[in-house]
Amino acid sequence: MKNITLAIEEEVITAGRAYAARHNTTLNQLVRDLLEKTVMPDRRAAAEEMLRVLNGISGHSRGWKWNREEAHERRG
Repeated sequence: MKNITLAIEEEVITAGRAYAARHNTTLNQLVRDLLEKTVMPDRRAAAEEMLRVLNGISGHSRGWKWNREEAHERRG
């Protein structure tokens, strides 16, 4: 976990602390929860879209199985 600094109006901070206290949490936890609820659905949606696209791709290896050495040889 990293610390960040936010610039928020004093009136908003005061109201946020009161809200957090009424809900048995802290302003810090409230901000973390709200940020997570805001941005994580976008990440989940992107991952779901990627899986949808990948599942729609058909391919056939014709029995070939890769190994680590061959994979590194092909890059070089």
